[in-house]
Amino acid sequence: MRKIYTCIDIGTDRIKAVTVEEYNEKFNVLATASSISRGVKKGLIVDASLVTSAIKKVVKELESKLGTKVEQVLAVVPSNNRDISIESAEVNVHTENHIINGDAIFSCMQKSLKKNVKPENEVVSVMPIEYKINDDKKVKNPLGLEGDKLSIKSVVVSVPKKNVYSVVGILENIGIEVVDIIISSIADYYAISDEEYDKHIIALADIGTEKSVLSVFNKGILIKESIISIGGTSIDEAVGFNYKTDDEKSKMIKEEYGVANRKYADGDENYKIVNRLDQEIEINQYSLSETIEYKLTEMLKNIKNDINNLTNREISYIIVTGAITKMLGFDALVGDIYGNKGQILNMNIIGIRDGSYSTCYGAIKYFVKKLELREKEYTMLTDEKVDEMLRARKKMGTGSVLGKIFGRIFE
Repeated sequence: MRKIYTCIDIGTDRIKAVTVEEYNEKFNVLATASSISRGVKKGLIVDASLVTSAIKKVVKELESKLGTKVEQVLAVVPSNNRDISIESAEVNVHTENHIINGDAIFSCMQKSLKKNVKPENEVVSVMPIEYKINDDKKVKNPLGLEGDKLSIKSVVVSVPKKNVYSVVGILENIGIEVVDIIISSIADYYAISDEEYDKHIIALADIGTEKSVLSVFNKGILIKESIISIGGTSIDEAVGFNYKTDDEKSKMIKEEYGVANRKYADGDENYKIVNRLDQEIEINQYSLSETIEYKLTEMLKNIKNDINNLTNREISYIIVTGAITKMLGFDALVGDIYGNKGQILNMNIIGIRDGSYSTCYGAIKYFVKKLELREKEYTMLTDEKVDEMLRARKKMGTGSVLGKIFGRIFE
């Protein structure tokens, strides 16, 4: 069985989707798609019809690349007003020879959810801190071990049901089943998680269009999260104020001409534009970079202060993600402000070289880990669907990028 999964992330600025195949413990990106988002404000859906149209466009693009229909997905849901709590539970092991299996682990997790989760909330994640076997032996993974009793201590993350239903409802209305849900901070961590990060306390700062999500992970477990009103639009506003440009043109100037650090700007490079006062003005890249660098420096310092307010523990790494991190010189600016602790979330993976699709990619990795812990095998595409993709590859020809990927994976 080919293990193939798709995830959709509905952001304020863009909607993204990724299809990945897990093969021999490696994750191969089969296709990606994205579109400008409409009807989303600060991560929350405010106009379902606009969002629906944008999702349909993304799904259509993804299906054309895959050569088959997308009928099941993982969905990233807003973390606004989320709850994080530490829960515990205990179950007796009734299997033959008292060997702990995936069903026993799942039962223990489920039991822990029945205590303090609000009735108006939906659980999006259960992150085990530790397991105990027979009340004394602490283990990270009890799968396959022997014991009469299994107990769990875990971090349970839940969000208001309206956050979930707004996303799930739209997807189901267009004929797509949502198999699992996740919040972006957990997905982003799993996109980059490794043995080094899992030993330390990591802060993630996801800088969005209108808001930023700050999260703290201790040895791979989410312990704190907050949403602050800092985002890329603050730079647009500063550009608009200086050059008297409207919102759309200010954003264009930032994205096409902007440099995050003045060291990377060209003082001899100028751009002519017409502002909202119908005046033709000239924008010097170095002067523009001074405005952008000032706002970004202010933003990064505020983020650092907010992270320190989230926890008094020593942070080993501050990892910044979001579309703004692709701006020339941003990584150098992060290094200037955060020192050796500062890093950009980079995805050195064929098909997703930058962090644009990190949330979708990480969500799939997290989902696969859940399946492994519960001893479940699952795929979103049947053998018949895979055959459809193979036929599509033949039509594309071996010269196409997707054709080459399919050739490596499926043949």
